[in-house]
Amino acid sequence: MNIPELPPYTGCRFRQMNSGDAICIYEINSDRDTQLYTRLLRQQTLEDITSWLNYYPHYQRHGFGLWAIEHNVSGKIAGICGLRVRKDLNSQIDISYRMHPGFRRMGIASVAVKTCLTWGFEYLNLQQVLAQVHVNNNISMHILLKNGFVKTGSDGTWVDLILANPLKR
Repeated sequence: MNIPELPPYTGCRFRQMNSGDAICIYEINSDRDTQLYTRLLRQQTLEDITSWLNYYPHYQRHGFGLWAIEHNVSGKIAGICGLRVRKDLNSQIDISYRMHPGFRRMGIASVAVKTCLTWGFEYLNLQQVLAQVHVNNNISMHILLKNGFVKTGSDGTWVDLILANPLKR
């Protein structure tokens, strides 16, 4: 499976998630700020997350998905980031990311998003990528706008954004 590569200066790498990541992902999903700015999480318990990771079919179905962002030195999961097919959005591709509280404000999320987008446009030949962000999540909004996304609408809680493939312009 082709996995995008993060620049060496991030000190991190992308890899497939596995059940050994459950505790770190549980810490990310249980974080108060994460819960404020994400939709209702289906994986509420450690057992739920472990089960989800054991089953996660997105890699097999589509050849891509959410990647673990592993810190090279500590081996800890700094976050997750990737592209996914959203059935609730007519199977359009969106970008999703969450960072572990201990790895926030280090620029990793911004570089991970940029890397996934570049990979998606070049390797998967995507036409566009969508994103949805909570209206109060200023940091995530900044990351998306910095990476070229344009706001297309809002329902008062979520802002819809879109990025057309810059290689197709």
